Amino acid sequence: MEYLHTNLDGSIVKYTDDMIKHVIESEDYNKKKVQEYLSRFHKTRVSVYEFFNNRYDSGDTEITCTVDDVNELLESLGADRLKALFTVNGTISFSVVDVEADSEEDARDIVSNSLELQFTDEGSLDEWDVDITDASQQ
Repeated sequence: MEYLHTNLDGSIVKYTDDMIKHVIESEDYNKKKVQEYLSRFHKTRVSVYEFFNNRYDSGDTEITCTVDDVNELLESLGADRLKALFTVNGTISFSVVDVEADSEEDARDIVSNSLELQFTDEGSLDEWDVDITDASQQ
């Protein structure tokens, strides 16, 4: 069976039983999803309220909590934990072979001028130094 629907602009749309059934199923699915999100939102509101209320005494103008407390709350909400910043120092050891050069000094300069250090994650490379400890003919 077909159903006809006239839009405000006068155009007519034909719907089959299967098309209408699909629309109804989609609406039911969407309603369930909205209910799940609303439930999760309510639980989040309650968790945040309890977190701060448990650390509050009437008349206080400040609430004190530790980073561990905050991270525990964030994890319970499915959020990322707070991150700390670190400085990492290290040594990179390398060996470059088959460098064509006129002299040992030229070989050192070629390698020194050709090396690049790249950091591909979050953070920034502050400084780096090349210390060539040895150059010898093969």
